Amino acid sequence: MSAINTNALNVNYPTPGTNNSTQGFRDNFATIKNNFDTTKTELNDLQNKVLLKSALSNSTLDNDMSNGLISNVLTKGFRSTTFNLGSNLPSEIKVDVSKGDVQYGTITQDTMISFAGWAPTGTQSNVQINLTIANSSATVFFPDSSYNSSAILTNGPSASIRILENYGSNSSPGTNIVHSNQVTPPASVNQLQYTVSTVNCGTTLDVYPLNRNQVTSRIELRTMYQVQSIGGDYYKVPVGMKGLPGDTAGAICTDGSFVYICVATYDGSSNIWGSIGGGIYGLSNVGPLT
Repeated sequence: MSAINTNALNVNYPTPGTNNSTQGFRDNFATIKNNFDTTKTELNDLQNKVLLKSALSNSTLDNDMSNGLISNVLTKGFRSTTFNLGSNLPSEIKVDVSKGDVQYGTITQDTMISFAGWAPTGTQSNVQINLTIANSSATVFFPDSSYNSSAILTNGPSASIRILENYGSNSSPGTNIVHSNQVTPPASVNQLQYTVSTVNCGTTLDVYPLNRNQVTSRIELRTMYQVQSIGGDYYKVPVGMKGLPGDTAGAICTDGSFVYICVATYDGSSNIWGSIGGGIYGLSNVGPLT
């Protein structure tokens, strides 16, 4: 409510046809000045606090709500801000959430990602991370997870991160445990997108995938064998058993005839894929085809 008060202003002064004391003029002018001062204060307060479509004269646009509540609002065409982390991310990078709702960059080497700039505790704060993978051998490290003597998470990503595709760690959750959290790019994947969320200003985090499966819901199609002519006979030759960069133990695929499971991490030379129920096959395991 405005503090402007015109009650002290004598609108009947001066009295017509009589000599009037100048005190009445001074009183009215003082009231007018006080109300102008009050108006200026209230206008400045409004300019500092209201939401604006564009900047006012002699000012810059700043609609920062400072975590103020807006409720029961219908929105249309809402947009998320973006921030470019860089085209060659260093070995360590801190994602300042306040710089953009969607942040993107290119992974060219092993990179440790940490976070800052979260909203206050008691509010949910999210950031989307879009990573272009320019080095298929690179590993993306998230903050470590810490558990107390009751095996309760006290810091870092929750168990949600452990079911990301190609997740890795040096340990498992337990009492008084600190374990690492990292992911490697799956085979032939050049984009990794995650939502990172917190309700306690970044003390603990939840990590969810956006463009890759969190829990396998479909099986990848691959060519695992080719029919080739060798010495006049046709052989079913295992061309895909060595896998591709990014393959790790537990991955599943099919060639339409058999289902295969990966039993080791890709190294470029070892056969790491095997037919379920049939072991890891080599050329010596197959004979002439009729």
